[in-house]
Amino acid sequence: MSFFKKLFGSGKNPDPSAPTPPPLQKPLAKSADSSASEGEPIKAFDKFGRELLISRRDWVDGVLLGQLKKEWNNPDALAGILNQSFSDGFFTEVEEAAKHLRTIDPDPSRGASLLGIVYLQTDRPAEAERVFSAYLKQHGEDGVVLTNLAKAQAAMGRHEESEQTLWRALEFDPNQDNGLGWYEVIHREKGGPAAGVEALKRIARIPGSWRARLWLARAALESRNLDTALALYQESLGMAGTPVPTDLLVQMSGDLGNHGHLPEILNLARPHFDVETHGIAVGNNLIKASIDTGHLDSARSIIRKLEACQRPDWRDTLGFWENELLKAKLQTQAPVAADKLRMTMLSLNGPLWLIADHATSRIAAPRAPDAPHIAFLGSSFEAASMPSEVTAQPSDGPGRMSRALPLFVNETVHLHSDARTTTLVPWITNGGGGFGLFGKAPDLAEMAQQARQMAAGGEGTHPPDFLIGTHLVTRGENWKLQVALVRTIDGKTLASHSYDFAEADFRRIADRVTTDLLAALAKDTEVESRTPPAGTQVQAPELDHYLFRLEQTLAVRCSNMDGTRPGFLSNPAEILDGMIHLCLQNPAHLPSRILLWRVLDGLKTGEPELVKSMATKVKELQSEHPLEPEFQLSLDKELNSILVA
Repeated sequence: MSFFKKLFGSGKNPDPSAPTPPPLQKPLAKSADSSASEGEPIKAFDKFGRELLISRRDWVDGVLLGQLKKEWNNPDALAGILNQSFSDGFFTEVEEAAKHLRTIDPDPSRGASLLGIVYLQTDRPAEAERVFSAYLKQHGEDGVVLTNLAKAQAAMGRHEESEQTLWRALEFDPNQDNGLGWYEVIHREKGGPAAGVEALKRIARIPGSWRARLWLARAALESRNLDTALALYQESLGMAGTPVPTDLLVQMSGDLGNHGHLPEILNLARPHFDVETHGIAVGNNLIKASIDTGHLDSARSIIRKLEACQRPDWRDTLGFWENELLKAKLQTQAPVAADKLRMTMLSLNGPLWLIADHATSRIAAPRAPDAPHIAFLGSSFEAASMPSEVTAQPSDGPGRMSRALPLFVNETVHLHSDARTTTLVPWITNGGGGFGLFGKAPDLAEMAQQARQMAAGGEGTHPPDFLIGTHLVTRGENWKLQVALVRTIDGKTLASHSYDFAEADFRRIADRVTTDLLAALAKDTEVESRTPPAGTQVQAPELDHYLFRLEQTLAVRCSNMDGTRPGFLSNPAEILDGMIHLCLQNPAHLPSRILLWRVLDGLKTGEPELVKSMATKVKELQSEHPLEPEFQLSLDKELNSILVA
């Protein structure tokens, strides 16, 4: 149980004066829903947004019963838990809670309905009928209760009575989704599609009936009568009030989209969209309509608003739309002819996370001015199928890995030696900017000469003495890494090695790569070895994850350069979440924490709302996993200045 308390919190102690909940029943061995605790596990998320899959039995024992106990005397919260439990297929498990809610709920309709639903879903319609009838006798007619009473009557075979009760329910509240849909189906099954439409028209004549107009609009669209459908939608929107119900916007936008009327979606639904009220359900259709009609800035705005809600259950969907948005943007950009492309080499001194003259730089020993200088170059890979001409395309796995490897090798050499280190990154300067990639292994002798001419170390630092090149061959599931050490003064290759490894499993060969490289440096250069400082090594299981986040940090830094096209950076929300998760998996690893800071800082101008939405997660991370005091204080100061600005 402590595992679940850690994830979800045990909550405050209940009010001692409040009634104590009785022991909650376990599922009966032969109940109608005895399989509710079997089957697919429950997907949940911790407070940092990490996904958890919990068996249904563990969910009941470790989470659900605790939630019910915590909210036992909070009617709104208790009703919310019951509704979610129904969605997860739990009914018998929450029966006692539903009984209790009925006695304390200030909304007696809700309390009666939820308990009655438990009875209906566990094949006890007579008990459900008694609950609903008792409510109606005490409180008078209610649309939801009457609809559920009709369900109980139908379950007992009293279909004529059930239909009469259902109509009473719709007369009282014509906008019940279940009741309206059920009424239409009954008449359509009896008399065909025309009878179904007539049933909807009958409901539409009830004062305040906006939902029937939605369904009549669908019928008009199916008859290719757009003008009639649009008029019905306008009437429905005018009658539904503010905020517009989520399911109204979902059905309207979905039906219009299914019939190809995308501009009408934006005209009708977009003005009513509120991210807090309508969320991903409406946002999905608006994003698709915006992308398909070329309103890419509008799509991006909706995506960012949804991402700022910090809903981990929306993450995969929003990631999909991020990719679709990127593809659409690339399609709108005119390609630059190969002979017109201009490329330069970006020079990144030291490890990517190292910030000179900052308090955190003390983690790495200073370098002497005359220390050996080593440059690192990757950004090249060969695949089974390569483009026949220069193309602009989204980053993929091999491309990211080709950029991550020289960053990692740079960091490794820097921490294990006294050398000055510089990573060289090919960068396209025209056409909106972007990473350059070599489709074959570059001539390292030629690249060494260019590196020497660039004086990549900056003012006061001599040009690179050595170049370490990394090249990937990615044909099939097994990849090959080629590493070479070249002397820049004459282009001579001093050492070269080749390593086979499975895709996304670089960690299996990381120690061999490091050992071979450091041995070559000790043998053929004047580089002196050092012991890496504490708190700078990533644990092996997290190494591939770390490489991925290194490359993303590089992308964030490049996104802020002058001339970089808007939208160059893909899925910043995933980047931020990924950085948090990297830090949680490596809580004592200072470089990961600095990368998080640099990414937040790099995104604060272009994505201010998204950055601010991360404040709670970042503060929880810093509080629950503090670093050494000297680093913790300086990082807290930097992070706070970003998150509260």
